[in-house]
Amino acid sequence: MVKRRLYAIDLRAVEDPVLEHLFAEKRMELDQQLTMLQRRNTPAFRYVSLLQYGPVEPDLLALANTLLEAFPPGTGRCGERLGAAAVQAEATRMLARYARRAPAFAAAETSLRSDTGPGLMVSGSSLLISTATMVPRDRLDPLLQHEISVHVLTYINGSQQGLGIFGAGLAGYEGLQEGLGVFAEFLVGGLTVARLRLLAARVVVVDAMLGGADFIQCHRLLQGKHGFSSGGAFNIVARIFRSGGLTKDAIYLRGFQQVLQRVADGGSLDPLWYGKIAEHHVPVVEELKARGMLRSPVATPEFLERPCAQARLSHLRQGHSFIDVLKDPPPC
Repeated sequence: MVKRRLYAIDLRAVEDPVLEHLFAEKRMELDQQLTMLQRRNTPAFRYVSLLQYGPVEPDLLALANTLLEAFPPGTGRCGERLGAAAVQAEATRMLARYARRAPAFAAAETSLRSDTGPGLMVSGSSLLISTATMVPRDRLDPLLQHEISVHVLTYINGSQQGLGIFGAGLAGYEGLQEGLGVFAEFLVGGLTVARLRLLAARVVVVDAMLGGADFIQCHRLLQGKHGFSSGGAFNIVARIFRSGGLTKDAIYLRGFQQVLQRVADGGSLDPLWYGKIAEHHVPVVEELKARGMLRSPVATPEFLERPCAQARLSHLRQGHSFIDVLKDPPPC
């Protein structure tokens, strides 16, 4: 029934070819997501997921393996952990800072939830915090920069546009969104070894699964070759094999790679804050902005103003790899 309603929309009524293309892209994405729901827990789910999120490209797999080799297990650290109430208090303070700069942020809110698993997630302008959440103190700021300064901010910026699709998200927006979130963690000095290894391991397992490896083989790959604990490997593999095989977990490192490449090439980050877009939509954003169809973002991420973030950006633009910057951070 939803698909019938979806295809009952006459996109030919849109007289602008650029907008018609954006809407057609989004309709195709929604169609594929609905098909994924129809195919849950069947062998076909994996192939619809592949159509939606794509395969693991050779350069992405190479980056994942490089990270797992460059940062061996046991090189991370673990300190004091903060509970959900402390996370909510700091998130509320951050949202208040944004609201003072952009009144549109007054609609943003935080909510403690007992019906979600440990961690944080954003829905529209709401930050949902599981009551089971425990966050290492040194990970709190990077995590909130990821969730609020990227996900909430781009939703609010997109929602202020005359084209609501920029708030809801253009087709394929998730990869760049997650990449920007990881990039925010990197710029504020909070991208930990454990986090990097997790993102890399997801890519390796997605690639192995698509290559025909089963659950046990993927578990042995992480535990035996890459040094993950049995429980850690199980959690990663279980995420990817859910519903029949979900390739989405490769988009986090792919999106991060796209942002890093953009910075290394001297590209501006400015177009990425207009709303929730994919990398290939940057020229569209620039065209619509030039035609007066997009408003400037009501807010830009606060982390970009930090001296340490500027120093790391400068190093990347000078040709240093982010791995080198992580191992030898520039002075702030």
